[in-house]
Amino acid sequence: MSEHLNDLSQFAGLKISKAVLDGLHDGIILTDITGHILYRNPAAQAFSEATLFSKDETGATLPDDELPLQKALRQETVNSELLFVRSSQGAPGIWAEVTALPFEGGAAVYYRNVTDRLHAERAREQAKAAAQLQSRFRLLLETAPDGILEVDGEGCLVMINAAVENLFGYTREELLGKNVDVLVPSAMRGGHKKHRESYKHHPQTRPMGIGMELLACRKDGSEFSVEVSLSPVPSSEGHHVTAIIRDVTERKRINERMRALEIQFTRELEEKNKQLELRNLEVERANRLKSEFLASVSHELRSPLHTIIGFADLLREQMTGPLNEKQKRFVGNIHIDSQHLLAIINDLLDISKIEAGRMEMRIESINPVPVAKEVIASLCSQTSQKHIVIETHLRANALIQADPVRFKQILYNLLSNAVKFTAEQGRISISSERQGSRLQVTVSDNGVGIAQEDHEAIFDKFFQTGSTTRGVREGTGLGLAITRNLIDRMGGHIWVESAPGLGSRFIFTMPLAPDPAHALLNPAREQPIVLLAE
Repeated sequence: MSEHLNDLSQFAGLKISKAVLDGLHDGIILTDITGHILYRNPAAQAFSEATLFSKDETGATLPDDELPLQKALRQETVNSELLFVRSSQGAPGIWAEVTALPFEGGAAVYYRNVTDRLHAERAREQAKAAAQLQSRFRLLLETAPDGILEVDGEGCLVMINAAVENLFGYTREELLGKNVDVLVPSAMRGGHKKHRESYKHHPQTRPMGIGMELLACRKDGSEFSVEVSLSPVPSSEGHHVTAIIRDVTERKRINERMRALEIQFTRELEEKNKQLELRNLEVERANRLKSEFLASVSHELRSPLHTIIGFADLLREQMTGPLNEKQKRFVGNIHIDSQHLLAIINDLLDISKIEAGRMEMRIESINPVPVAKEVIASLCSQTSQKHIVIETHLRANALIQADPVRFKQILYNLLSNAVKFTAEQGRISISSERQGSRLQVTVSDNGVGIAQEDHEAIFDKFFQTGSTTRGVREGTGLGLAITRNLIDRMGGHIWVESAPGLGSRFIFTMPLAPDPAHALLNPAREQPIVLLAE
């Protein structure tokens, strides 16, 4: 490198002395067209001995793989972003603005140190951010709905927010520098000082006075309920504590009102429960008396009714002399209506026995086939009048555990209902099949059907789903209620599948009797035969 450059005409006609270049504070490097350094002033020495880092779009510094000088030698003009130049000897980094220019005979690179300027700008930005943060913190502090205060190690107030002024009625000037005990009721100040001393030795973020009722005192001497949360604050001036104070007077008033209402409601509820219990006892007594009355009346009505039916039968048989056609019709009507009345009385008697818990069951092994045939035969007059045929598809070898009389009553209720709600020349069938340890019996018809919402209600007492095929309501609405109760008491279950206009299928299950082979291995004692005459 030349010690003195008398003529730099090869650099675009520039003429400048080395002394001038040496005295510059900014770095200058001049090279020939091959990149050989012709001149480098002292200020450029620090830049040439460092590693360059350039800023990307996000502001992060990355190693610059290609020097600005190399770009200038390719006839590119470089006006770079700030470059971070880090010394390999561990010296502080340098921020610079770099300009690289190509000339006819080579290239020149100009470095301007802007480290101090950037540090000053960064300091100004940090100070501005700190001021903004402090202003934001002060705004949050002053707009907080709860009172916030800070006390020093001696308990003196060093900071309060606007909410403290509003809560206690003091101005900021009246409180700052005063002991925090001025905000505590006079009767509690001695204990409060001990609590402050205790907290100083065991500082932690926690509520104050857990499980205690805390009171604060306003400037006018009035007291109010508060909640207080404590937090220790690191400070160069010693032990400081921040307290957040919330006025809970209204909440306490609401809670007390809620407790009073709860006590009142509980008292009223207990009274209502007592009254309800008494009414339930009265209802149970009335229901029991009603059941006993129905049983007594039904029993008393049955005896004269049997007499009427008996004499009507004698008259129909003309054992006391011949009857004319009108007399025969009259006697027939007496017999039919007496039988209908007897059925109603029997239903009332059965339901009263069920409600009184006096319905007795005599469970034994029975074959349902002959029982079904007997019931079908008893309905012959009704089915023949409407030209209805009852088809049977019953398993002959399946024995069930049931009360014979009550099982016959179940079949009679279901089949008579089917006849009642099936139009002339309709179809009714009764079938059975094994379902595990049970026999499932189905009584189906193509009658008027039952709406979905009534599938459960039809088994309630006195419920009647609609008119029969004759357009009138018949019976008492007790048949299906009695049927369900009898089936349930014999260990079975009943339900219905039906829709209006599509007929009905009443399905119930009964437990199967034990296998006869097992019965032979464990013969039971022979049961006596009892004849009941009613």
